[in-house]
Amino acid sequence: MKMYKYLYLLLCISGGMMLVSCKKFLDIRASSTTVNPTKISDFQEMLNNDSLGTNNNLLADLITDDITMSNNHLQSDNNFSRTYLWNSIIWGSADQDWMYNGYYSRILQLNIILDRIGNAEADSLNTEETRSTIISEAKIHRAWYYLQLANIYGPAYNATTAATDLAVPLILTPDASARPARSSVATTYNQVLADLTDAVNSTYLPARGRNIIHPGKASGFALLARTYLYMGNYDDAQRFADSALQLQSALLDYNKKYFQPNQLTDLSAHPEIMLGRVSIDRGYYKTYTAPHLIGATLKTLLGTADLRYTRLFYQDIFRSGFLNGVSVITTDNSVGVPEVMLIKAECLARKGSVADAGALVDQLRKNRFTASSYTSRTYTTDNILSYVLDERRRELVYYGGLRLFDLKRLNKDAAYQKDLTRTSGTTELARLPAGSPKYLFPFAPLVISNNLNIVQNPR
Repeated sequence: MKMYKYLYLLLCISGGMMLVSCKKFLDIRASSTTVNPTKISDFQEMLNNDSLGTNNNLLADLITDDITMSNNHLQSDNNFSRTYLWNSIIWGSADQDWMYNGYYSRILQLNIILDRIGNAEADSLNTEETRSTIISEAKIHRAWYYLQLANIYGPAYNATTAATDLAVPLILTPDASARPARSSVATTYNQVLADLTDAVNSTYLPARGRNIIHPGKASGFALLARTYLYMGNYDDAQRFADSALQLQSALLDYNKKYFQPNQLTDLSAHPEIMLGRVSIDRGYYKTYTAPHLIGATLKTLLGTADLRYTRLFYQDIFRSGFLNGVSVITTDNSVGVPEVMLIKAECLARKGSVADAGALVDQLRKNRFTASSYTSRTYTTDNILSYVLDERRRELVYYGGLRLFDLKRLNKDAAYQKDLTRTSGTTELARLPAGSPKYLFPFAPLVISNNLNIVQNPR
């Protein structure tokens, strides 16, 4: 696969600089300036790099109803506006999909670790415990990336069609010559489950990672819960949500503090995070000199008294950040306690456990409102699932595509499917019907030209 070879060469060229200059979360000195890892310390360095937790997922959020682009912004014809308006053509012939490329460059990094660690040089660090922990961390990271890819470029999981529905190329070894076709959704999900199961079954993986970029069992359980939720397997989703919450369950009281990251290290003390992820986009602000606006239906759902609104938005404008003196669009995409609580709540709601599901929602909400603005609610069999799903939307704003993934899976249910629209005043600019193939992000022409085995998504 030429694109994979390109990414491999890019990593080889920049790898030495990456290993010694990127922010580190452990006090490990770089033992090498090469990406030809031979020692356990080399593999530790590769996992100690904050690039694994830093991505650019803005386009996945731009598809959804959580964002409004202003009329002035829509005057420009570019990837942002085309994505927002669900155009048939998103990419120009020379455009790079940095979301896709970024994911696979990190998967390559993880595949190198998993492929070579068995041949690491014998030294004092090369113990069964250390090797096993490195393997488990790499597999959890890889599972996160493939679950993202499958849900951005593929359809929602459907048990009756998953074996034939197409996801993404599934690359598990650092083979620069491979040109794999798109794997099925079922095959991709099975790989995600296999990686996560192997990781959490390790005797040596700690309950919680050493910091937010080093996964522990809590994050592995959380991602298993997320995966099974997307599959509609609510028993296993609840079981693994419980396992995650037994290891980590702290909530942050927004009345006392709030973390809006400019970079990954800004989240390092956040008590809710099981696995740190941030999305950083420099292009949107550079193009428009202003951030985007909140989606109209999201604003109605949040209301201005919700501290999640006031912390993220100012007069409906997303609060952009600064990184190295440059304005950027930065959002928290981490795997964390609130999402796991809401996964459990959804599973309970679908089983009719109204009181237990409502208690989880209330526990979260009490940490997101001032005491004077918090109001109690009455939950019933008829409304509990809607309340839980609404709370997911409130809590997981701009979480790197999670709203998109929810829209896709809920569109399979007539009671929750919805058509999305883009408007200017009373004029409808575009419509995205429930179940439209345009929910699947298209592959950039460069990706397909580098691997002709990739079948393009229909538009």
